[in-house]
Amino acid sequence: MRQKFSNFVCYKVLIFENLMGIEDFLVRIGEFIPFDAGFEDDKLGIQIYTEPKEIKQVLIAYEVTSEVIDEAKNYNADTIVCFHPLIYHPVDRITYETRVGLLISKLIQNGLGLIVCHTNFDAFKGGTSWLFAEKLGLVNLDFLVTNPKHSGFGFGVVGEFQQPIAEKEFLELVQKVTFSPLRWCKGKSGKISKVAIVGGSGMGFAKDAFQLPSDAFITADIKYHSFHEYNGRMMLVDPGHWEMEYFVPIGLKNLFENIFKQEITFFVSNIYTNPVRYFAEIDYNEKQKLLVVNKKGKR
Repeated sequence: MRQKFSNFVCYKVLIFENLMGIEDFLVRIGEFIPFDAGFEDDKLGIQIYTEPKEIKQVLIAYEVTSEVIDEAKNYNADTIVCFHPLIYHPVDRITYETRVGLLISKLIQNGLGLIVCHTNFDAFKGGTSWLFAEKLGLVNLDFLVTNPKHSGFGFGVVGEFQQPIAEKEFLELVQKVTFSPLRWCKGKSGKISKVAIVGGSGMGFAKDAFQLPSDAFITADIKYHSFHEYNGRMMLVDPGHWEMEYFVPIGLKNLFENIFKQEITFFVSNIYTNPVRYFAEIDYNEKQKLLVVNKKGKR
């Protein structure tokens, strides 16, 4: 039997008295970051379910790779919670010839469940864009766009610096947070005060940022012609997709530990999953690795 929660599916499983099963786990998470608060076309909730079992240890990762699965087994984790969905498009067949097929097979072989918390965490007050804004030191934070389904949820964030800063200082600040080269275009003036942010691919919200108006809009995966569209009108800054979200697993861990207290042990993945490489005098990727790798493996 299965119960459909808007845009994700939660499978009814055997629940043992006083034990944390996967259904209980999802329901408790959904009380804080509702799955239907995310985008309707997102793939949230359970993606891999192998067998009824108690959830005791969970690895939280940005996304799934073969190395992340090995890491989960080393931690004796029962389940992986990741930010990016592994299965986004319909799967016609599961073979070792594709990345998704290979990882699905490996998860099942190792008895690991997979749960996705993606745009429902983005929509959370304290989620992806909020965490990025706090790293920049912005104040007076509010949602860029409110969520009509859920009061207190929305997408993106807008905030201000306590005092306007120069474009160069602003870019240096963004680069310090992301450890990445920046793609950007000039804004209307040489000073930056109000900033809009959408973590990940957020150019669909550029008009909302412009209408505020914002001095700068930070998001990822910006197309060349979009830079032309806003050049001299609103500063666009693209630090990269991973670079805007690498801190999400720690944010999820902090949230989950607040929800579950001592009921479940959570680990943050140490695996650097960004597939993008840079050819530059400075090795940005090595610097980025320092943001996620720690000796003890538990944050």
